[in-house]
Amino acid sequence: NGNALLRESAYRIFASCAYLLTGQSVETINTAFIGAFQDSDATVRLAALQAAVAYILDADDKQRSAVSAMVPQMLSVLEPLLRDNDESGLVDALSALIEAAEDAPKLFRSVLGSLITFATEIGKNEGLENTTRQTALEVLVTLAESAPGMCRKNAQFSQAIVPVCMQMLSSIDDDEEWYSANPNDEGDNEENSVFAEQTLDRLAIALGGKQLLPIAFNYIPQMLASSDWRQRHAALMAVSSIGEGCYKIMRGELQKILELIVPFFKDPHARVRYAVCNCVGQMSTDFSPVLQEKHHALVLAGLIPVMEEAAVPRVQAHAAAAMVNFAEEVTRIVLEPYLDTLLERLLTMLNSPHQYVQEQAITTIATIADNAQTRFAKYYSTIMPMLLNVLAQATDAEHRLMRGKTMECATFIALAVGKDVFAPDIPRFVELLTATQQSVTEADDPQASYLQASWARLCRLMGAEFAPLLPVVMPALLTAARQQPDFAVLEMDEDAETNYAAEDGWEFAAINGQQIGIKTTALEEKCTAVELLGSYARDLGAGFQAYAGEVLEVVVPLFKFYFHEGVRAAAAAAVPSVLMSVRKGGSEAALRQAWAAICDRYLAVLDGEEDDTFTMQLFGSLAEAVTTVGAQTMGAEQLQAFAAACVGQMNKYHKRMKEREAARAAEELDDDDEEQLAEEEMLEGLAIDEVAKALHAVFSTHGKAFVSEFHTVLPVARKYLNERDPAARQWAICVFDDLVEFSGPESVQYAADFMQPIGAALAERASPDLRQAAAYGVGVMAQFGGEAYADFVVGAALPVLLSELGRSDARAAENIYATENVAAAVAKVLRFYGARVSDPKSVLQAWFAALPVCNDEDEAPGVYEFLVQMLHEQSDALLGANNVAALRHLVRVVAEALAVCSFTPELTQTLVSVVQGTMSSFDDAAKASLWAEIPRDQQEALQTKGLF
Repeated sequence: NGNALLRESAYRIFASCAYLLTGQSVETINTAFIGAFQDSDATVRLAALQAAVAYILDADDKQRSAVSAMVPQMLSVLEPLLRDNDESGLVDALSALIEAAEDAPKLFRSVLGSLITFATEIGKNEGLENTTRQTALEVLVTLAESAPGMCRKNAQFSQAIVPVCMQMLSSIDDDEEWYSANPNDEGDNEENSVFAEQTLDRLAIALGGKQLLPIAFNYIPQMLASSDWRQRHAALMAVSSIGEGCYKIMRGELQKILELIVPFFKDPHARVRYAVCNCVGQMSTDFSPVLQEKHHALVLAGLIPVMEEAAVPRVQAHAAAAMVNFAEEVTRIVLEPYLDTLLERLLTMLNSPHQYVQEQAITTIATIADNAQTRFAKYYSTIMPMLLNVLAQATDAEHRLMRGKTMECATFIALAVGKDVFAPDIPRFVELLTATQQSVTEADDPQASYLQASWARLCRLMGAEFAPLLPVVMPALLTAARQQPDFAVLEMDEDAETNYAAEDGWEFAAINGQQIGIKTTALEEKCTAVELLGSYARDLGAGFQAYAGEVLEVVVPLFKFYFHEGVRAAAAAAVPSVLMSVRKGGSEAALRQAWAAICDRYLAVLDGEEDDTFTMQLFGSLAEAVTTVGAQTMGAEQLQAFAAACVGQMNKYHKRMKEREAARAAEELDDDDEEQLAEEEMLEGLAIDEVAKALHAVFSTHGKAFVSEFHTVLPVARKYLNERDPAARQWAICVFDDLVEFSGPESVQYAADFMQPIGAALAERASPDLRQAAAYGVGVMAQFGGEAYADFVVGAALPVLLSELGRSDARAAENIYATENVAAAVAKVLRFYGARVSDPKSVLQAWFAALPVCNDEDEAPGVYEFLVQMLHEQSDALLGANNVAALRHLVRVVAEALAVCSFTPELTQTLVSVVQGTMSSFDDAAKASLWAEIPRDQQEALQTKGLF
């Protein structure tokens, strides 16, 4: 059309309704767009670019590939906008490209070089607006995160973008307001220097240290040596930004890097001292615990003196903040020599005229107390009265944040020193918290979140004695858990920041031509509240039962709260704990009633859930819940629905597994594709484990009742059992193991499906996990399967088991669990099929030589019960005629098990008697020699338990 407005309108319609284009041919799409990218009107060109991106986001891989040729023409829209100084249009165009780069990064492969040049030229052009420069670089950062392999292969990528980031880092002014400003009052900082910090952090994580670190350190040393404080500041902020992503390389040079930066604690410029505090604080997190263990003297010698800088309170407070990072990851032994010095500095900071300095000192004290635990008792009488006085006296609105931090600090100290030390102050503290709870009436009162967490810590400390306080705590907590998210829908040209500021927790996304906003702070509060409901249920047990029904009514519907994955996860985690509180309350009827109301909710959500992470969490939650409620918790229809949900998820994972195999066989994958597939495999592997746990829980609680539904699971179990992938076969074998264990001889009807694959898996050298599952299966066949399995177990499986026990690497770290399951299986074969074993004495001796079993605590008790039985019934076969080597071996394997494992008191005492009786046959020198052969940590464990 000759009217530019109409042409623009057409493309704006396509941008909002991209589905109108999905049925069109490639030729039609190219014809419609390529000419428009060269339109004489800039608004048409921009609208066409936005519409093309909308089409790409809506298209499938095949359609995207077909239109990839028009990507260079899409980029041609950018240069005229820059030439005409249309920064607003340029930002809009770049923002559209960011969306495409996030969802379809491979389309930019052919134009990556020119895009790098264009974006970095804008990024370093100080004559342009900050937003324009930052948006240009954001295109490249998004590509790095979405297709790191593609960007790594382009030698120009890091070489071009890192210098621009270093330039931006240096672009800060020595503003006098910075020195007097309260850092808590600063909102989102849009300065280029802050953007550059975030960009380097993201690039390092995406591309890794091998790519980024050499380029960054081409600039950092010379900037640190500069006479310009901005350069020194920028270099230190760069080191702190790249640490996480460059961890693997930087950790080997940690001493040199710290020696390079620590001197700047004494830099003449306060902003540089602030930067080195920031750097050391971040590195304390990124390189923990190595930094704390090996370099504490170097770091703290520089950091602690800066906590005395009362003349520059922002630096003083930031040094204390860095100390928080350091103390969170340091061992008590390392920190203890510094406690007196640290607390002296922090107590001085509490007297600062600047409130934010006092608040930071309180937070740092809390962290140090959490680390020091009982060692903090010596400071209790000095600090706790001060904290209680703050709560009692600082009651005005401007001190609300300080009061919140004070509550936090007091409860961390209470947990550290213990209930006995804190007991005299509990009544007053509870009174102060209760008064504060009643005073919180405004939605934005920061005390609310601190109160919730402080009550929860107090509950952990007081245990059952906290239950009478629940009427004070629960109303606000339930209100927070019930709150619904705030939404806003705006047109694309409306300014969201005016009424929906980011600092108030609003986040917006462009969807179908509109801005959709949600207030995320409310979601975080909701998530925390749900987490705390689960925490109270765990800590109080029966004392929480009165609230169980109401809490379940609030929490269970949140399985479908799709606005926030954290809320869903917290809800799934809370339900088993709430059910356990009902169980501990002693009412079986109440437990069954509570379960009846939620079982179907579990099954309905699991049926068709697409989020793999939540699927994993919900199957795990269901397994815990079923185990808590106990036997026969599901009816026939619910068992059918559960089996169908398992099959649906496992078929979905199987389909993806075959798609990955096909993609790899086609050899069309690049590094990014392989990284993505590896991540998918890892997540699906975890989800499959949780499905197996849920099946185990249902089998264990329903036994033969679930066997009638096993025909539903059988086809998918067969499918996995026939795969080459060891992890797939392991899942199937675990399912059949459960079938045998919990249905006994009735499982024989399916034996033809799994006996031969289990036999083959026993010697699977490539997968210890698969061998472990197979060995466990042989053991349960012997223990629960009856005579129908005897020929297979004794004739086919036992020789393989014995061969596995004799492997030279049987006790290597990667094989130990498989070996211990093999040993446990041999014990079960001897115990239940002993009469069928042709040479039981040699089998028994081979089994005895393979002990100890103490890593797998599920199998260890049965193994040692059988050992005790054999010592009573076949001592000569086991030990020979007082064979000294056999006796010494007996002492060692029993002592190790007693040191490491948790047995029943009866079995423990029996094993102690075995050791004592055996040792009595040795003279003193032999006893001393034998005791010396027991590792020191085991000796200490035995003495700590009071066994010897």
